[in-house]
Amino acid sequence: MRFLQAVYAILALALLGGATTVLADGRGGHASYIGSNADSPVQVPDAAALWSQAMDKPAGDYLMSGGVAATDGERVFFLQNGRLTAVQASTGKVLWTTGSQLKAPLLVDGGHVFAMSEDGRAIAAEAKTGRKLWAARVPVRDARELYAYEGQLYVQSADVTAFRIADGAYLWKQGEFYGELMFHGGYMLAAQFVSGAYSYDVLHAYDCKTGKQAWELQNEGLPIDARGNILLSERQQTIFDHVLLTTLDSIDLKTGKIVKTRVYNPEGVNTAKEDFYGPGQAWMQGDDVYIAYGKTVYRYPLFADSVLTRPDSYVAQGSAGLRYAAGPFDGRLLYSDGEGIYGVKLANKIPVFYNAGLSNPIARFDLIGHGMYVAQTDGRLVAMDLITAKPLVQVRTGARVFGPTLKAGDVIIVQANGKLIAIKEPAQLGSK
Repeated sequence: MRFLQAVYAILALALLGGATTVLADGRGGHASYIGSNADSPVQVPDAAALWSQAMDKPAGDYLMSGGVAATDGERVFFLQNGRLTAVQASTGKVLWTTGSQLKAPLLVDGGHVFAMSEDGRAIAAEAKTGRKLWAARVPVRDARELYAYEGQLYVQSADVTAFRIADGAYLWKQGEFYGELMFHGGYMLAAQFVSGAYSYDVLHAYDCKTGKQAWELQNEGLPIDARGNILLSERQQTIFDHVLLTTLDSIDLKTGKIVKTRVYNPEGVNTAKEDFYGPGQAWMQGDDVYIAYGKTVYRYPLFADSVLTRPDSYVAQGSAGLRYAAGPFDGRLLYSDGEGIYGVKLANKIPVFYNAGLSNPIARFDLIGHGMYVAQTDGRLVAMDLITAKPLVQVRTGARVFGPTLKAGDVIIVQANGKLIAIKEPAQLGSK
């Protein structure tokens, strides 16, 4: 009887969200394991689908993660049987199709839709009518991302190739850049990871019109902010350059010269006694600098003295594995450990828990308006109110890989691998 009572007690603790448990079987040794063995007690209603469309699956999950559909706010564009297809966002009605043997990535910009052909040529079509405008003559193999900036289309693969949007004419090629690109002030900015005797980062600036390199700067990442002729970049640590503290360099856009350096030490580390302490993850929003160290995020005013200023700090309440995930958004910072989502209010630092209605690992989540759209590895996407943390509706997709959730008017479009599903945006989640 005592054994059964102990088992029941342990089971009760586990179901209440307790720790991992190993149960004895009464014969010595351990024969059972109980971990997350409980479904969410919150029942989330299913959203009524406004429409759904089958779409082509991309060559790899990395393309799906970046998104293989696009919207201009009125129409949704995607690939179906190798053809570029446009539907009305509100109804799902097919408006036009064009091309053949096309593939991701897609981009919509300035009334144009861009895609890639199987043989690596960028193609452009008119967003409203689907009229084909041009197909580039110079192929780009294994394109991963498309960018449009100041009348030029940039196709990123192992290198970056620029075309003129007006007629598809080839302009120039530079590379190799595998990370995200940034465009500002007539320049393309790209960070390159160089591996040799030792590894380090190099920030490059290219003139967008000519494709010629304007400058390069070692040990700098892609800028986290750009204002006028000043870039703000986080200095990178190497085995020879021990950047123990978060260091932000202000860089002159035209010359690549560092004109100011800010060093942040929110945790009061004595660098003379530390060998393995490293910079945090830094980003900008408005005139504030945010720096994340695990479960804690620090906030500094950009124009305050970084040495004399005491930062605000926001600490997530949850498992030791929590890390900064997103925000600030709608007055909240968001953290995740891959299993749950936790928030902290900026106004009063009160924790918020966003796990009601969730019962599987998180594939991704996207923030739109006042809503958080959480895709899980069981194929469910849950729409949650960021303010109240209440789950409102769910979409059962049957997929395990998702692209970014999109919004067109008052319609939410879910990108699940192989399909698009549109639902009405819950009224309380409407954009700010």
